[in-house]
Amino acid sequence: MEKQAFLVSVICVTRNAASQLPGLIDSVRKYKTAEVEFIIIDGNSTDETVNCIKQNKDVIDFWLSEPDKGIYDAMNKAVGYAHGKWLYFIGADDILLDGFAEMLPRLEDDSTVYYGGVIYHGKPLSKEFDNYTLAKSNICHQAIFYPAAVFKKYSYDTKYVIWADFHLNIRCWADPEFKFEYHKLIVANYGQGGFSETAVDAVFEKEREGLIRKYLGAYAYWRFLNRQHGAWGMIKRIFKAA
Repeated sequence: MEKQAFLVSVICVTRNAASQLPGLIDSVRKYKTAEVEFIIIDGNSTDETVNCIKQNKDVIDFWLSEPDKGIYDAMNKAVGYAHGKWLYFIGADDILLDGFAEMLPRLEDDSTVYYGGVIYHGKPLSKEFDNYTLAKSNICHQAIFYPAAVFKKYSYDTKYVIWADFHLNIRCWADPEFKFEYHKLIVANYGQGGFSETAVDAVFEKEREGLIRKYLGAYAYWRFLNRQHGAWGMIKRIFKAA
């Protein structure tokens, strides 16, 4: 990342998303200001995605279309082109809402990960997290504004094909250099039926308990085990992990 000239970089990675991308672009246009950078990294689409991008260059600050190794490889690539003090990732089938604009003046501390909520399956999904709630479920990617400092220290681990963002959030949560701050704002409408809803991240699920134990503490780990396996199962797994 070069000199940070924008407050927020809105980043979308795409592949064959021509039918979905116009809705996102229209929503970005609604909130586009001199503070907001819009970046699209496309994975060498074979449909009309690139034409859609070219037709909307007035709202897109940078775009690139070339082969990649998956969603998180493309996101890591996008980071290198971002100039925002905060980075915000959104899918081609998502829509920005008023909460996005309302969050911008609240972005003040460049060591803070700010997050709100989303509309998911037509209903608000918004809550403040603690160690245990993060062990149970991820903070929705479309609700998070990461300070650029996060990506000077970390990148998405591409071995996690679905939950590299969950892994990143767990690591950042445990890192004393960063803090998380919740705002009761609905930032985006989260598109339904995406990759994360239809596939399983076998590597993450295999390592999840170990990650919770390592980064989120004993109390969250014990509660998570009890929830997943019951009291006796929890005891067996604790002794197995010891």
